Amino acid sequence: MIRKNFAFASIAAAVLVSGTAFAAGQQPAAGEAPFFQPEAGSSQVQRTDVAAQAVSQAPLAGNLPVAQTTVTSDLSRAQVREATREALAHGFRPASGYQS
Repeated sequence: MIRKNFAFASIAAAVLVSGTAFAAGQQPAAGEAPFFQPEAGSSQVQRTDVAAQAVSQAPLAGNLPVAQTTVTSDLSRAQVREATREALAHGFRPASGYQS
């Protein structure tokens, strides 16, 4: 009796678990839409035209491919430090950290 119940339970579990494998049908995997494979066409735009268009457009903010120009100053490092000390002494505090 126990042998029959064990066999029946294992067959019933196998049927229940395998039944969900065929429920979805022909669905693409996540991120693979569309499911069909379109035919590859040839582009009418030449590589030089695409490169020229890429060069003419400005890059996104923070994504600059060239080095930035340096800011020139007539003040020495000691003068800048002294100006910072004076500003801190007069109550100027830079905006940083948690502010509520």
